[in-house]
Amino acid sequence: MEDKRYIDNPYKDYIQGEIESLQSSEQYIRSLICRHVNAILALPVSDNQYEDERENLYVGSAGIAYMFWKLHGSSKAHGLCPEPLQHAATYVQRAKESAQQFKRRSSERFSFLNGNAGIYAVSAAISKARGDDDELVEDLVNFRLGLAASKAKLHTSAGRDEVLEGRAGYLSGCYWLNDLLEKAISDEELLSICDTIIESGRTYSQKQGGPMPLMYGTYKTHYLGALHGMCGILHMLLESPWFRKGSAIAPPAGVASEIKECIDYLVGLQDEEGNYPCSLESIRYGNCKTLRQWCHGAPGFAYMLAKAYLIFNENKYLESLQRAADLIWQKGLLSKGPGLCHGIAGNGYVFLLLFRLTNEPQHLHRALKFVLMLGKPHDAQKPPDHPQSLYEGWAGAICFLIDLLEPDQAAFPFMDVFHDPA
Repeated sequence: MEDKRYIDNPYKDYIQGEIESLQSSEQYIRSLICRHVNAILALPVSDNQYEDERENLYVGSAGIAYMFWKLHGSSKAHGLCPEPLQHAATYVQRAKESAQQFKRRSSERFSFLNGNAGIYAVSAAISKARGDDDELVEDLVNFRLGLAASKAKLHTSAGRDEVLEGRAGYLSGCYWLNDLLEKAISDEELLSICDTIIESGRTYSQKQGGPMPLMYGTYKTHYLGALHGMCGILHMLLESPWFRKGSAIAPPAGVASEIKECIDYLVGLQDEEGNYPCSLESIRYGNCKTLRQWCHGAPGFAYMLAKAYLIFNENKYLESLQRAADLIWQKGLLSKGPGLCHGIAGNGYVFLLLFRLTNEPQHLHRALKFVLMLGKPHDAQKPPDHPQSLYEGWAGAICFLIDLLEPDQAAFPFMDVFHDPA
């Protein structure tokens, strides 16, 4: 019997010709943003019921700072919150104070979502927006400490290649900062990290005798999802200068074919309902959990599939992505809360991705229906452990709502598949 982790979708799907006006939904979306921004501001910045909590992007103050920074930069959300940039600065300052005690740890320097690198990246964006050049320089110095640290060891028990704490996550931060700050990290520096990821994947695959030319393990498990596993790592390799349109920098011999072979292997694992397994172990031992969320399952695979489609121009990737989206529409209203990692907003972002990719109104319709569930809590919904945070709570949902006001610019935080700098 299926371990049900979702709420039955009560909404009708898109019918050809019945175009739901985004403009008619804007007032409701704006009211939701106001309601939940005010709820966050009603709590003291220092409010924290977990004494050992990191103030990182994933569940800490840095993630809330990112949300206020995004709110500041949205013309459509202008005026919904007074002085959002000042709030962003307040939250990121708390995160930076927390970061001081972890500076000696090499792994913290390139851990993006779960460590210091993400804190300093967001602080750099906020410093840039505030015109504080001195603080911006210091933030970039601290972020760039991750360059050397990320290449110190190929393998540890924690893996060190995945998105949550490893090299792929650090790359996502580099790409994001480069879009904001014009080559904060050079192509040579980016590709040195990519080279390390490739070397790590090759040697680990040879050691394990695995089914793909590149393999990565995290805590002795071969995860496949976006947060801990293969598809997140492959997505960040596809975002590299190797695959940039018109790039004069070609990947080393065999690298492009190895990456594509891994992607094709993963596409072959999609099941009949459109989902993907959590790990190779879950396939081997027949204990696949039916997880349909960004961190594990089809919602996280969407970004790798979309980027593969844009680069290789093969319909099988788009078809796989559309099957994943159909599954999310049917079983993606998760009961774990509103957030990005394993919540309704994170799954809703897949529809915005497909809307940008295809311009088909069905996908915007579906995203707007997920908004309705965000606004009407269901009895089956469980409060997340960190209800105000970016990846588990309302800060992430607010980012989704902001992006819904400008769906042609929408992007899941730090995973923009349309990123293609000149």
